[in-house]
Amino acid sequence: MFKTTYKGLKLIPSKSAAEELLDYGLTIEDCKDILENGYAPRKRGKNTVEKWMDSKDKTYNVVIVKSYNFTNKEEVYLITHVGRFTKRT
Repeated sequence: MFKTTYKGLKLIPSKSAAEELLDYGLTIEDCKDILENGYAPRKRGKNTVEKWMDSKDKTYNVVIVKSYNFTNKEEVYLITHVGRFTKRT
């Protein structure tokens, strides 16, 4: 079902992150792009990554955490949050 990967692990959205993706009109591929090409605004806890990417007057952010999918018996990156806000000038 989910085939998009980041650093060798599948990217899977949580229920709330899936709703946020719909609200902002983004896809999991967009999240991958932000994670690969964005910048880290602050240090997060172990196994947690947050990346931001600027686009025109907006900044998008994605937070993922390394998790285990018991159904498929594999490690995955769970997208826990997707956000968008206006850049400060």
